Order: sequence, then C-alpha cells, then structure tokens
Amino acid sequence: MRQLAEKMQIAPESLSRAINGNPQLSTIQSIASNLNVEVADLFHSSLDPNDLTAIVVFRGKTLVTNNINSLIDFAAEIKESLQSEKITEYDINGKYHAK
Repeated sequence: MRQLAEKMQIAPESLSRAINGNPQLSTIQSIASNLNVEVADLFHSSLDPNDLTAIVVFRGKTLVTNNINSLIDFAAEIKESLQSEKITEYDINGKYHAK
C-alpha cells in the first residue's frame, strides 16, 4: 500500500482512508491508473449467492430474491416493459416520460 501511495503522491494514511471509506471516483481512477488496470478490475467480479439480497418493486410487482439470475430476469422484464412504452434510459435518469 505504501508503494501505491507513493506512486499516487499521497500519504499512505490517505490512501487507506479512501479504500476503507467511500472513495471518490477520481481516487478510484487514480488507483487503477497507478496499478495499470481498469477500474472494473479493482472490484470483485463474481457474486457469491450469499452476497446478494434484492428487493425490487416495479409498478406494484415485487421481487424479493437472493438469486442473481432471478434479479437479472426481473431487470430484463422491466427493460422490456419500458422499451415497449418507448421509455429510454435517459428518460429514467432524467425526466421519465413516454415518447
């Protein structure tokens, strides 16, 4: 950790706080850059079934699951529903209205 902090030109304590706290995107990008990896490579990419608990409510339909495949299937249903109404991701993140 000390070597990475030196490469980033920050105190090891600052790096430790960033990693163990809620780091800003710029800090994560700097860590990845200094390690010569992509940002996504910094995060564990596989899910243990015990790592997931999801409660999703969409238009009165509720999914409660700890299964990643159930969550993916439900998300696909939501996406299909929105696409059939011509609602885009921009609308969801922005104003949310049918086109």
